[in-house]
Amino acid sequence: MGTNRKARRKQNVKKAGKSRPQQFYDAMEDADALKKGQQEAMKSAGGDHEAKESDALLDEREARKMEALDRMEERPELSTMFVDEETGIELIQQGKAVMDVVTRKAVKLSDLGPDYRLAQMFPGVPPDVRQKYRFDYRTIEVPEMVEQLKEACSVTLADGTKGIPPHPSVANKALDFVLANRDYLGYRMKRTLGRLQMRSMWKKELDQAREYQALWKNFETIENHLSAPFRQMILDGEGRIGPNFGNLDLKSYANGEIYERTANYMVLKGMVAHWEKKVKDAEYAERTPQTKDNFVQVLATGDPKRYLPDPPILFTLRECAQVCGMAQKMTKAFVDTPELFDDLPPEVRFVEAALTVQGGTALRKFMVDEFCPAEGITPEALREGLRRLYQQFVNMQIDPYGDLTNILDKLCQAMAVGTDDERNPYDVYLSNPDPNGPGYFQSYTFNHERLSLVRFLDSQYPSADRGGSGGGPAKLESPSLGNLFGFGGDIAGSKKDDHPDPDAPPPKETEYYKVPVERANGRPHELGWLDSLKDDDKERVLLGKVKPGKIIME
Repeated sequence: MGTNRKARRKQNVKKAGKSRPQQFYDAMEDADALKKGQQEAMKSAGGDHEAKESDALLDEREARKMEALDRMEERPELSTMFVDEETGIELIQQGKAVMDVVTRKAVKLSDLGPDYRLAQMFPGVPPDVRQKYRFDYRTIEVPEMVEQLKEACSVTLADGTKGIPPHPSVANKALDFVLANRDYLGYRMKRTLGRLQMRSMWKKELDQAREYQALWKNFETIENHLSAPFRQMILDGEGRIGPNFGNLDLKSYANGEIYERTANYMVLKGMVAHWEKKVKDAEYAERTPQTKDNFVQVLATGDPKRYLPDPPILFTLRECAQVCGMAQKMTKAFVDTPELFDDLPPEVRFVEAALTVQGGTALRKFMVDEFCPAEGITPEALREGLRRLYQQFVNMQIDPYGDLTNILDKLCQAMAVGTDDERNPYDVYLSNPDPNGPGYFQSYTFNHERLSLVRFLDSQYPSADRGGSGGGPAKLESPSLGNLFGFGGDIAGSKKDDHPDPDAPPPKETEYYKVPVERANGRPHELGWLDSLKDDDKERVLLGKVKPGKIIME
């Protein structure tokens, strides 16, 4: 009472933005204090006072745990979209359940038991379906892969023709095809379809571009549909691990069925990878001398929220190291508890073992000579399992799982060296600068508004102070980037005027922006082809208003 809805929403947003980092920090301090209190109590002959302090810390931790659980309970049942009243931007409010992008309803986990839920977590297809759809990765090329994917995704449309079904519907045979080849499709196929669409737009082959766009969107929908149960189980794991951060009695809250313990471990491992990266970023930011030459690199390292007046995150080296240390202790406690860790899927346990091995050759020797014989599986099966695990994490949110995803990708690459899996037919499309390459398109520079961040950043280049930025930020009465963030001094070419003329007319916006030659790097300017499908966006349905689709059986 006494505050309007907007004020209450702002208070909730501010509180939500700070709750998780502060909870981590408090739990970490409590854990250290509790340990010290227990040690003092054991040393002290009259330890009643210390025991009471330890009990108080436990009560405080329990209160914060219940507060975190209450916040989770206050979430909507399903993630929903709302429009910010001030900016008009569409935002997503996290729900208790992951939404299935096809049915637009909450993900339904199997009622048939934990083994079926584990199968949902790591989906596959029956042997006969795999035999039907699995392609030979040793010889297949990208055009054939794209054509087979297009055929699997196509259905009979309302007008009697064959084509990609309207979003968000998908074909059942497409689900089978993608599952049969998921470890060879995934992220690389997404990027390839995107490049093929952009290449067609550059070449003004707009009908072809629209076909690639429809296939790309349908493939993304299939991937999100297949990964939804995995994401739901990880979300449930976060609900178990998060409120108990700092509690090293893992058996009291991280036990359960095998799919639950697998999710718990992946949440812990993702947390470790995330905070280890934060420690590295904080160490670089705090120990690197800041100059005009490296200020952009320093600026781009770590979470940019640290530059806000009242940062809602933990970003100092001390804070990040403490949180990371606690996350590592929790993960170690989980792994060292046989009833929690020892029966997890082999590819999951291999991640833990592999990260202790130094060097690619030693890793492959360990896999072939020790891990696989002990598990009774082949190296080929283990590599496929890890690639499929990697693909599940590709579909997770980058924050906080991007760092673990990168680690899994590197593991997959290291394990494949010297095998048929090392072959990568996507490279000629994704990593080929040849203008005659099959995935090439001509990129170009854009006009940017006078007060845009792009022009602001462009002022770092030497050509900017010779007019090369076309009236960019070097000629504006605005602080340099170095001064804005308190380091590095002025950017070359910026001018200070302690006595600006109040009667001077505002600077005129130039119609043509000449990009600094260092950033242009020989590229043409404003070719315009990126907007060639702009009119198609008029039919785009707003997020949250997409009608449910269906799985089409043919």
